[in-house]
Amino acid sequence: MVVFLVAAVAVLAAAVVGVRGLLASPIVSAAPDGTAILQGTWEPYSCDAHLCQGYVQAGGRSVFVVLAAGCPRPQRAAEITVTAKPDPGLGGGSYQAAGCAH
Repeated sequence: MVVFLVAAVAVLAAAVVGVRGLLASPIVSAAPDGTAILQGTWEPYSCDAHLCQGYVQAGGRSVFVVLAAGCPRPQRAAEITVTAKPDPGLGGGSYQAAGCAH
């Protein structure tokens, strides 16, 4: 009976963690002017001497971000926070960073 109870609690805890992960969003907050604070794991798409772009991912969702020029590049899988504005020229869910990621 005790084993069944422990197993049921473990399954319930895993379900809660899984659902929270799927519903997570990298967009922490958005201001009326469109500026958003993005927070999550950094996954670079392409970075060179002039431009670094990639994805900020939280749970099952991600947004595409072009980092500001001259900023240090975050390491892959680093937790970052960046302030950015939507950039419709890049497509839906894409942002242009207003400053460096930290």
